[in-house]
Amino acid sequence: MPVIRIMLVDDHPLVRQGLKQLLSIEDGFIVVGEAQNGDELLEKVLALKPDVILMDLNMPGKSGIELTAELKNCVSAVNILALTADTNQHNVLNIIKAGALGFVLKDIDTDQLYEAIRSVAQGDAYIQPSLLSKLLQEFRQLLEVGHSVTAPVEFGLTQREKEIVNFIACGKSNRDIAGKLYISEKTVKNHVSSILRKMGLEDRTQVAVYAYRQGLINH
Repeated sequence: MPVIRIMLVDDHPLVRQGLKQLLSIEDGFIVVGEAQNGDELLEKVLALKPDVILMDLNMPGKSGIELTAELKNCVSAVNILALTADTNQHNVLNIIKAGALGFVLKDIDTDQLYEAIRSVAQGDAYIQPSLLSKLLQEFRQLLEVGHSVTAPVEFGLTQREKEIVNFIACGKSNRDIAGKLYISEKTVKNHVSSILRKMGLEDRTQVAVYAYRQGLINH
């Protein structure tokens, strides 16, 4: 399995040091670079070519949300995982909207952090399970005021794709879905691509919003 190249973006040296030690003990991870703010961040990303960027939200100067948007605008293929102590649900949505694939808190369980990094490195979304209730609350507030995504009424989804929509809306990763349905992660990714194409949506977050709006979730 290819080594996952990781870059740390956090203004606290002790946090970066702790993360480096934590990640160094896990097979398949290597920290290739660090940044304490947005200065020279783009230059470092282009030079080091990390597979995953662990991005803090609250830093001097530009926030992690602003830096994420700038990076995605310049390097669309970069995979960003927000790693922060900030539990504000608005920021969860804002950094995902800016282009991050995942959002976890700094007190996350170590194994969950490893899972999040691997998911994001593969281009899959990952939201820390304990944050899902807050995120869904934000979805509901958005939907109540009419700020929801639009999509065709008829999608032509297969039964399997409908199952996967349900799992996506419940915050499951591709790995989780593969385990539940006894299929490969590659097959799940193919289904997700088909779902996005048929629904006319851009990402998994929009799928989840639409699913809740239309009452498509099997509780």
